[in-house]
Amino acid sequence: MSIDKIKKYKEWGFNLTPANYSPADKTKDKRPIAVRNGDGKYHWNIRTKKVWSDEELVKAVETKRLAIYHNPEKYGAPGKQFFDAESDDKTFRINKYMELWPDTFTIGKKIGKDLYPTHKIYECPKDVKPKQYNYSHDIEGTKVELLCSGVSVIDGLDRLIINDMKPVEIDPKEILRHIKLSTFLAEIEPDWKQKITKKRDEAHLTLSATLAKQTDLPTKLKERYIEKFCKIMGDEEVSKRVAKVKQQEEAYKRGEELQGIDALAKLLGGNYKSFDKLKRADLLEEEEEETYIDYPLINMSTFANIKYKDPSYILEPLYTEQSTNQIFGPPGVGKTIVAQSQSIAMSSGSNWLNYKCVKPIPTLYVEGELPGSVLRQRQDTILNDYFEKGKLHNPSWSFTLCRDDLEMVGLKYGFEPIASHRLSDKDKKDYGRKGRKLIEDLCNKIKKQTNQERVFLFLDNITALSDIDENSASDWTPLLQWTNTLKVRGVPNLHVHHANKMGSSSGSSAKERMLDTQILVSALGNDQRFDMKGEKNMQCKISFTKARNFGGGNWDKPFLCTMDQNGVWKRYSDLKNCDFRIIKLWKDGVRDIEELRKDKDVNLGKSTFYKHLKVLKDEKLISDDKPEKEEF
Repeated sequence: MSIDKIKKYKEWGFNLTPANYSPADKTKDKRPIAVRNGDGKYHWNIRTKKVWSDEELVKAVETKRLAIYHNPEKYGAPGKQFFDAESDDKTFRINKYMELWPDTFTIGKKIGKDLYPTHKIYECPKDVKPKQYNYSHDIEGTKVELLCSGVSVIDGLDRLIINDMKPVEIDPKEILRHIKLSTFLAEIEPDWKQKITKKRDEAHLTLSATLAKQTDLPTKLKERYIEKFCKIMGDEEVSKRVAKVKQQEEAYKRGEELQGIDALAKLLGGNYKSFDKLKRADLLEEEEEETYIDYPLINMSTFANIKYKDPSYILEPLYTEQSTNQIFGPPGVGKTIVAQSQSIAMSSGSNWLNYKCVKPIPTLYVEGELPGSVLRQRQDTILNDYFEKGKLHNPSWSFTLCRDDLEMVGLKYGFEPIASHRLSDKDKKDYGRKGRKLIEDLCNKIKKQTNQERVFLFLDNITALSDIDENSASDWTPLLQWTNTLKVRGVPNLHVHHANKMGSSSGSSAKERMLDTQILVSALGNDQRFDMKGEKNMQCKISFTKARNFGGGNWDKPFLCTMDQNGVWKRYSDLKNCDFRIIKLWKDGVRDIEELRKDKDVNLGKSTFYKHLKVLKDEKLISDDKPEKEEF
C-alpha cells in the first residue's frame, strides 16, 4: 500500500479514517479508531480536530482497516457524500445479481473458486439526501442494506477490491431499484427450483405479469434481470422468457386483467415479503386503507348500564393496567435508575418504596441510549438489595432491549425510530410505523412466552428512540396515539424524556394531555443532599406534575429518595437538611427552642425556625409526645 493510493482516494473525495479489525468483538469491529478529545472523552476523529496523516492511513491499511465517512459534511468536515450498496446475504444469491448494478468502486469476497461482489460504493449527487435502507428475511436474517450515515470499510485486512475505479455519481433511488429487484428474485429462487420443474412458460408469464401490474420498474431493467434469473435457473429459453416482459407490459396498458404476486406466491408456495418493497406507492397506500367500524351510539340510559372494567393497579397508585405515563427530568438525575427499579419491582411482584405492587406483570425495558454493559451494571446494583434481603425476583418476566443487542444480530444502525419528523405540514406519511410495530411485536412475543395478557413497556428515552421535532405537536401525534392504543391492547406503558431549561417536559405540551401519571425527577439542592458512603449512589427529588388517579391527596406530594451502592432505596419527606437535624434532636429529647435553633446544623432565626417546626408537626414527623428514641 502506497501513499499514492491514499492520495488517489482523497482526490476522489473520500474522507478517510483508520478502522478497527476485531472480528471477535462486534461492538468494535469496523468502527473508526477513536481519539481523545479536549473533553477527555474518546470520539471519532471527524468529531474532533484530529486529521489523520497519510502515513497513519497507510499503516491502517496494513494493520487494521481503512474506512470512509459517508457524509463528512454533516460534521463540517471536507469530503464528498457517498453511499454503500451492500449485500449481507449469507446464501450469496443476491450477490450474483450485483454484476447488473452500475459499475463503480467494488469490494468483494472469495468463496472457494468464486468471487462475489459484496459492496458497491457510489457518489451521491449534490442536494440529494439518501435514506438508509435494509431488508431482512425472517429466517435468513439481513439480506441487503443501503448505508449512508456512518462509515464503510473500503480497504485493509480482509478487504478485497475487485473494481478499483472512482465511485460513480448516481441517484440512490436508481440503486434501490437494483437492490429491491435483486432481493426479490433471489428470494423466489429456492421455491422456483423446487416447484417449477415443468410449466416454466406459465411461471414466467405470471412473473412478468406481476412485475408489469404491480411495479413501475423500467422495461430494460426488468429484461436484464429476467435474463440473469434464467441463467441462474439453468433455463435455456432465455429470449422467450425475456420477451414476456414487454408482452405483459403491453397487455397491462390495454387494460387486460393480469395475475399478480398472490398468484405467483400460490404457484411457488411461498410468501415473498421482499416484493412489498417493489410495489408501486399507490398500491401500498391502498393496502394501508383500514376497514372502518361505525362508532356506537350511546345515550345516558345506555351509558348508566354498561359494565366497564375498573382500572386495576399494578404499582398502586402510580400505574394501572390501562395507563400511559412519563418520567422526565434533566440529564444525570437518575431517571433511568428510577424507571429500571420500577420495572424490576413490577416484574417481580415487589413493592417500590411505599408503592405497593398489587399484581406482578412482565416488563420490557427498551433502552435506546446506554450501552448494554452499563445497563446491566445498574441492574446488578438494583438487584443486590433483592439478593441480600431475599426479596422475590422473577428474571424470566423482566425483559430488556438495547442498541448493543440489535447490533449483535446484524442491525448496525440500532433502533428503527418509533416516530419521525414530517417533512412539511402537508406531509401525512407516518415514518415511525415500522419502529413501533417492531416493539409492539416484541411485546406480543413476551405475552405469549409468559402466558400473560399484559406486559408493561418502558421506553427510555424518546430522544434516543425517535427522530422528531419535539416542539411540533404533529410529530408527537402518531407516537401518542400509539401509546394510548397500546394500553387498551394490554400494554400499559411509560416513556422517559428530558426536561427543558425551564424544568418542564421538553417539547410540545400536547403530549402531556394523554398521560395518566407524569413524574418529574430532579436533582437535590445543596441544602437537601445526603451524606452517603460510596461512589455509586443516587439521590433525587420526585414530584408529580400529573396524577390522574391519585391527585389531591397525600400520594401526590413531592418527596426525596435515595438508592445507595447496594441497591437499598429510602424515602424522605421533602425537607431541608436543617429539618432532618431538628427531627433527630427532637426525637433525642431536645425540646428547648433556643438550643434547637442555634444548633450548628440548624442555625435558623426564631421566626424561620417556628415555620419549620410547624411544618414538621403538621406532617406528623414530630409531636409533643414524650420523646422516643428511634432511627429516622
